[in-house]
Amino acid sequence: MKLLTSDSFEKARTFVMEQGRELERRLLSYYFDDGTPAAVLDELASYQNQDGGFGNGLEPDIQMPGSSVITTTIALRILREVKATSDDEIVQKVIQYLLAEYDSTQSRWPIVPQAVDEYPHAPWWNFENTADTFGNFLANPRAEVVGYLHEYHVLVPTDLKQLTVEVVEHIKTLPDEMNMYDFICCVHLVETAALPQSAKDTLAEILIQRAHSVVVHTPEELTQPSARPLWLAYAPTSLLAETLKSEVDMNLDFDIEHQNSDGSWSPTWTWYGQYPEVWEQAEQHWQSCLTVEILKALKEFGRIEGL
Repeated sequence: MKLLTSDSFEKARTFVMEQGRELERRLLSYYFDDGTPAAVLDELASYQNQDGGFGNGLEPDIQMPGSSVITTTIALRILREVKATSDDEIVQKVIQYLLAEYDSTQSRWPIVPQAVDEYPHAPWWNFENTADTFGNFLANPRAEVVGYLHEYHVLVPTDLKQLTVEVVEHIKTLPDEMNMYDFICCVHLVETAALPQSAKDTLAEILIQRAHSVVVHTPEELTQPSARPLWLAYAPTSLLAETLKSEVDMNLDFDIEHQNSDGSWSPTWTWYGQYPEVWEQAEQHWQSCLTVEILKALKEFGRIEGL
């Protein structure tokens, strides 16, 4: 079993502290030192808009200052990580945003607004293509959003039962080789503690059956944009950790072997020539995000020397 050496860990820590965003610095401190949830929430709030949603480059591939549902789900992942509660103002505001953005006529949340085109962004966020690219938003982001509404259900004035049924029924219709981002949204939904047990059991069975047809299985595939095993099973307690054990081990070994000389890890994608003057900074922000994400996973699986 490969381990990240203590020297390599310190090099990664130095990269984040010297070149990373303040949010990742605080997350790193929370995961590894004496950082507090309050410190993370304080910095995360700087990305929140008056409408309660999140923007302002929190998702480095979307530089729009205004709110989008996809960026807001990233904020909610962090809120879940630091165990934010319904008593936190930042949570109360974000749930109000999600309720306001819901398209009841089509039972979905549009993933980005048209205003995304007015600011630098990755090509897959070009507004005119998003509905086709993201399956009319019926799994991504809907499944993940429904999970957060259950998590903070005391702030939701309506019954979530029918919406939950619709999400589960839609997921049943998807092919075994699901889009990886649809699959990730479903993982976040099923790992919501407050999700009704019947929905949890149904979805867990589907995800366990389909996991091997979604995830990549070789180191070569990890050099390209792909369904990284650690995105589906990011801790030993994850739903799919046992199902994907060999793939997760391969992913952990790969990450240990492919750390950059400056201590960071880099994205396997680019903006493919779109907004080249902005991509350089976005790439560095991704390095900050990914370095913290990978270090956390290595710690969770006992792959850092001395930790």
